[in-house]
Amino acid sequence: MPKVISDTKFTELKEQLNQLLCHYGPEKMRQVMETFPVQAQSTPSIAPEVREISFLEAVAAFYQSSKFSGLSKATQTTYRSEMKLFQQYVKEKFGDDPPFEKVSNGEFLSDYIKLNEDPNTKAKKSSFLRTFIKTIYKIFFGHQDLGDLKTILRVRWSNDDAPKAFTKVQIAEILQIAQSRNHDSLYTAIIWTFLGSGIRINELCHLRIGDINPDTQTIKVTPKGAENTKKARKINELALLMLTEYIEKKFSRAREMMPDSDYQRLYIFSSTAGDKPITSRAIQQFMKRIICESRSIKEENKDRLGPHSFRHSFAVQGLEAGIDIYTLSKLLGHESIDSTMKYLRLFDDQLRDAINKHPFAQEIIQKIRERLENK
Repeated sequence: MPKVISDTKFTELKEQLNQLLCHYGPEKMRQVMETFPVQAQSTPSIAPEVREISFLEAVAAFYQSSKFSGLSKATQTTYRSEMKLFQQYVKEKFGDDPPFEKVSNGEFLSDYIKLNEDPNTKAKKSSFLRTFIKTIYKIFFGHQDLGDLKTILRVRWSNDDAPKAFTKVQIAEILQIAQSRNHDSLYTAIIWTFLGSGIRINELCHLRIGDINPDTQTIKVTPKGAENTKKARKINELALLMLTEYIEKKFSRAREMMPDSDYQRLYIFSSTAGDKPITSRAIQQFMKRIICESRSIKEENKDRLGPHSFRHSFAVQGLEAGIDIYTLSKLLGHESIDSTMKYLRLFDDQLRDAINKHPFAQEIIQKIRERLENK
């Protein structure tokens, strides 16, 4: 259970009195204190009471907190989904409404996080739980110190922090599998939009027909953390062609029957008739099935790849094609070039691996090994 921190003003006053006591001595201090009209009376020291709160009380407080209301709508939706999953797990172990102390126990949280093998899923759940617990600590206990929970609710769960990109061979196979599962070309159009623009999964989900401008070869996306704004991003010709053909195929009848203003507001990727966007979870699930089916992806890498890997592929192959880092940063919609530098490091690693595979390098390495073995 977190400790209640001491009152800051009381601590400051105590320090000041100690300084005066050291400077003037106890007798002078006693004489001065006697001149005050209200004299302090000695009272037994009572330790501040630690309030017991229930899990459901903590959940309600979190949703009503300024921290939660200050999150973006997308993050709020994600956190509500994560909370629902966490509540189900808590109910299985402790019932509907156990003490908050039980569910914020390190061992319990560790067991919950380790139910997932994917490092990205672990990081996502850890991030949510850190925010939830820190918010409750602040509301009820006056601090946000996670203590030992910091090591349990880690933000990074993989020693390899490099972006995970698809190779060209893997992309070709993924497209082939997607085309064979032709759901009105939905899967193929989604993949091409990822590959041709490098946009994030949430940006893709919320694309509307009116966001596409074939004349300027741009698409307008809602940037990460800025739900009320739209920013123009470029898309290559092939991906734009695939996207516009998909729109024509799926929405040609709607264009004829609906007012243009309503037609322009339809979501491009939708499981309905365009009134609601496809969910990121739906995209993740169909990509997971395709990746599992892919023969060109090694088994040990399948859990590390997903929809976001298309964005990484866009970046790495852009560098390979000669796009400079500053232009690439703009294409990806990064606020800072520092965010783009990780792709440059990954590209350098790929170049190093490629040069090591050169036949001259392999031949020399083999000769050195033979000499060492003969010694």
